[in-house]
Amino acid sequence: MAFRTVISCKIPMVVILGATGTGKTKLSLELAQRFGTEIISADSMQIYKGLDIVTAKATLQERQLVPHHLLDILEPHQNFTVVDFRNRALKIIDELTKENKVPIIVGGTNYYIESIIYKILVEDMNDTNALLWDQSKRKRDFADEEIETNKKQAIESEASNSTPESKDIKKDFDVNRDKIKEDVDNEAKLSNEEIHARLKAIDPKMAARLHPNNRRKVLRSIEVWLKSGRLHSDILEEQKLSEGQLRRPGSTVILWLKCEQKVHDERLDARVDSMLEEGLVQELLNFHEYHNKQRMKDGHPPDYTKGVYQTLGFKEFHEYLILPEEGKNSDEGRKLLQHSIENMKIATRRYARRQNKMVRGRFLEIPRREVPPIYELDTTDLSKWNEDVKNKAINIIESYLNESDCNVEPLKPQQHDEKVKIDGHSCNYCEVCQRLIIGDKEYSIHLASNRHKKVLKKKIQLAEKKLDENSQ
Repeated sequence: MAFRTVISCKIPMVVILGATGTGKTKLSLELAQRFGTEIISADSMQIYKGLDIVTAKATLQERQLVPHHLLDILEPHQNFTVVDFRNRALKIIDELTKENKVPIIVGGTNYYIESIIYKILVEDMNDTNALLWDQSKRKRDFADEEIETNKKQAIESEASNSTPESKDIKKDFDVNRDKIKEDVDNEAKLSNEEIHARLKAIDPKMAARLHPNNRRKVLRSIEVWLKSGRLHSDILEEQKLSEGQLRRPGSTVILWLKCEQKVHDERLDARVDSMLEEGLVQELLNFHEYHNKQRMKDGHPPDYTKGVYQTLGFKEFHEYLILPEEGKNSDEGRKLLQHSIENMKIATRRYARRQNKMVRGRFLEIPRREVPPIYELDTTDLSKWNEDVKNKAINIIESYLNESDCNVEPLKPQQHDEKVKIDGHSCNYCEVCQRLIIGDKEYSIHLASNRHKKVLKKKIQLAEKKLDENSQ
């Protein structure tokens, strides 16, 4: 029996999710060619120049077949945030949609994917070409009036329930801001503990959530305060009930590529072996020589927590990379190389498991979120790729474009079987619209809305049409 997906007449945004090594690149190329469209990479490592092998980028030949966006746009030392990604990706998605092209987003960085599916981020910036880190520094030079206004509003709205601690923070707002503006502009001179102490001085709740070694997130929380005059922790609290709203309700489709675990593990090991044949070790050596060696000569340890240096392979091969040339060619060096290879295989398998767990946890098991249709495609048997993956994906997308029946049923969110409570608010799932509604009052309003009635009417008409066809 065909399963009718609730849709809109909008061009669908197609998101291809899946753990590393499940075939996301292959499917994205096939779909982009089939529908005459372009691919947006949502991979936080592939956005950097270099390391093409270890980050498993689409090859130059593949990029010539289909236009790719957000690949190789940053130098390794540049800071890039999820907001930077969101701003650029949404602009490209809008441009493709205006051209009646289906945007295809592919990548393994789930928080990048979430940023374009949901309305969950604080900043909303117009300059999509500037990097957030640089833009925020420039903005601080002329944002004083805006900050003062935000600060005044925040103080007035929170006066009734503010704590002595928060009053002290507000009292010292101007002094702290000027001092911290100067500190953040020169943040390279400060240790993780010193930066964390700055955040604790202005936002103790946020500081309690973040480890001092998570320098990037600590700095981001300070940036939010400097730009808005509001505490990051307060803003996040306000977003709790609205974080699950879809940007494109009715026109977002997720294709989740899955593979049987044993087969996937074997495939990942073979993938590392293939990377080695393509020149993985030399690629890492060249990158280490150009970017890490001088840092170590200056007395700084290599930092595998930022940017492209987080890529699987750097940390696992570190001990081998720092060996002198004669050491690499020794018996001990060769043993260390084999140990590094095995470590990378283990880390890759673990990473793939985390990716699948995150997909379930962030999309299927959060009751406060609206969940777009998620279609699971089995990539275990590559000899059945066309039947199990490619053709099913094409059928799903065409059903949205043509407003026709789809023979593939989406996964059902695991928390929608019964009503649950989130922060004192009930969650209601509308089977007709496939939407999650927070609050009983809001659910009643939704059931009475024209949108709900329109979708219900269309489903009834389709059901009646089917009955007529079957009776003939």
